[in-house]
Amino acid sequence: MISFMSIQPKPPFDLIATLETEIETIQILDVGAMLEGEACYASLLDKGLAEVIGFEPNPMELARLNQEGAANCTWLPYFLGDGEEASFQLTHYPGCSSLYTPDPGVIDLFESIGAGPGYNFNVVKTETVQTKRLDDVGECPRIDFMKIDVQGGELDIFRHGVNTMSNATVIQSEVEFVPVYKDQPLFGDIQLFLRDQGFHLHKFIDVAGRCFRPFQIKNNPYGAMSQVLWADAVFVRDFTQLDRFSDAQLLKTAVILHESYISYDFVLFILNELDSRNGSDFAGRYTSALQKAPFNQRMFMNLKEHID
Repeated sequence: MISFMSIQPKPPFDLIATLETEIETIQILDVGAMLEGEACYASLLDKGLAEVIGFEPNPMELARLNQEGAANCTWLPYFLGDGEEASFQLTHYPGCSSLYTPDPGVIDLFESIGAGPGYNFNVVKTETVQTKRLDDVGECPRIDFMKIDVQGGELDIFRHGVNTMSNATVIQSEVEFVPVYKDQPLFGDIQLFLRDQGFHLHKFIDVAGRCFRPFQIKNNPYGAMSQVLWADAVFVRDFTQLDRFSDAQLLKTAVILHESYISYDFVLFILNELDSRNGSDFAGRYTSALQKAPFNQRMFMNLKEHID
């Protein structure tokens, strides 16, 4: 929602090197790929473990991605949705632009955000655009990992991308808890849909809120006192049924969770399943590496309330 320049936490060691194994290329889908700090999959790209297909319809942001984006990435200019024409609201801050209309009645209740002139959610231009269903995008491979942030339109894309998502095991989606855009689906709607597609909520990261006006936290107008507004929600395919995962899916999921989310307990849980199938000692090697390089970071309901 706001231009935070966040730095992705780094795991203390390389999982694939630790396990002394090989992995198929992880296929990543990034919907709403505007550059804002490091991507959640940055480590996977840096280590040559992944390829990205990304969508960014804003011409200026698309040009930035093509100029500054990482290698092994392909950026596409489509507006994803239901395949029909839609009204695109371009806002003062491009990261708040949406196929949904910002709601001043909600936004203007809170400090440091606003829908009036000069504020991030102020609509400066409206244009009619043609949307494309995700399942109709021929450039998309069978994906393993999906990151999506499209300011309220996430559920529309999920509903029209079920086939494309059918092999994915990890999804990171921005979710809102109050409707900052008119008639937008909220976290509960997204959670219920993804549950029906076989996903469980794993964690919330980068949880954000704001103070109700006129209250303000000293020296931090972006801090929240009580009201949560949005977050990134990480979903993982049903981890109570690991027997339904292929070996390749298990290994890819473990790498994603290790590199992008430092979910070490979950990774160990997956590696134990691989060991039970194949007689390997992945869990033992992982435990030993964790003991030698103790971690000092967690990503679990972490707050995102400063602009760095």
